[in-house]
Amino acid sequence: MVSFKQALQILESKGKLQRITQKVELNQIPGQIRNAKNAVIFENNPTNYPVASNICTRDNFCTIFDMTWNQIQEKVINALDNPVKPVTVNEYPFVEAELDLGKLPILRYYKTDPGPYVTSGVFVTECEKRNLSYHRMLIKTKTTATTRICHRHTWQCYTKNNNNIDIAICIGLDPALLFAAAISTKEPMDETEIAGGFYQKPIKMVKLDNGISVPADTEIVLQGKLTPELGTEGPFVDITGTYDLIRQQPVVEITKILTQKQNPTYYALIPGRGEHSFLMGFGKLPLIYKELTKVCDLKDLAFTDGGINWLGCSVSIKKRTDAEPKTVIETALDAHKSLKHVYVFDDDINLSDPQDILWALTTRFQADKNVYTYPDSLGSSLDPSSEPGEDRRKTCKAGFDCTIPLTKDRADFEKVTN
Repeated sequence: MVSFKQALQILESKGKLQRITQKVELNQIPGQIRNAKNAVIFENNPTNYPVASNICTRDNFCTIFDMTWNQIQEKVINALDNPVKPVTVNEYPFVEAELDLGKLPILRYYKTDPGPYVTSGVFVTECEKRNLSYHRMLIKTKTTATTRICHRHTWQCYTKNNNNIDIAICIGLDPALLFAAAISTKEPMDETEIAGGFYQKPIKMVKLDNGISVPADTEIVLQGKLTPELGTEGPFVDITGTYDLIRQQPVVEITKILTQKQNPTYYALIPGRGEHSFLMGFGKLPLIYKELTKVCDLKDLAFTDGGINWLGCSVSIKKRTDAEPKTVIETALDAHKSLKHVYVFDDDINLSDPQDILWALTTRFQADKNVYTYPDSLGSSLDPSSEPGEDRRKTCKAGFDCTIPLTKDRADFEKVTN
């Protein structure tokens, strides 16, 4: 298992972490994060907490877990099928800090932000089943914030309990928990069990005095309540790099701030692409991967960077029939409801190479024969080109069959490399 601090140490040992020791103001940190090529930690800022960022990338995950990308995906899929329950430990690792959110290095990431935002906070709720999920928080006062809650498990727990529930918000988690919290399963599932399945060992948990259990090695915990009160949330720069809707959202009341006893580190996650879109996409890839293996000879699957790791994905298959790409497209769209575009390629196309993808789209695709459209589909609220809606928007989804027809000579379509 790898704690947040251990992940930083692994990245540093591999030359993938930059330590900034000179003093830096909080408003300077977001720009420096964007310009950093590796993970970065700011050790000298106006607060008592180092600020770490750029942790969750494909390359960093491969480094942290010492696995290839395909190995990681396969282990996550296996973890979904073979979860491991967490264990509660008696040793209490936290100390109580001053109850003032202003003492934490909570950042304004863009000049237009209406206030500081916690973007890496993983909410823990416990209704019928424990749930871990990301919800951004706009800080309002020393002890309150408004939080964007999509209509999934946290929202269901909240509304079933008279809009008033105990919560814990974890900042700085084991990387396996960071990606597990991003996974949205069809049926409620305890994400600590997914992380445990990934490691094939139970995650160690600690029970707080409000009854919520959190991972024992969490760097910072905000203990509190999700209240019936509503407040304005937004504008917020989402993964599209454009503004999400301004909404009336639940107010969070923080009752305690808990930290690790030794040098607690704050995790700052830049909204709008980067880690943000990678984590969102990572949470969906295994679910799509799992469904596609049922209908095709799947070779690779990747979200397209231009599709912001959320709205578009590429699939490579060893095609068996000319009808198969349409099945692949519809299976992917069903597995991830926010998908707007699906591109299907032959197994000789490198999905990590945008030039190779564009080459295949140019040489193996005809718009009058190989595009499938799905008008008036429910899509993502993050797509500004779709019709407005409260939680989902109406859009036209499309699939692109960029594979070589089996009726034609494959040699005519293959790229000559020697």
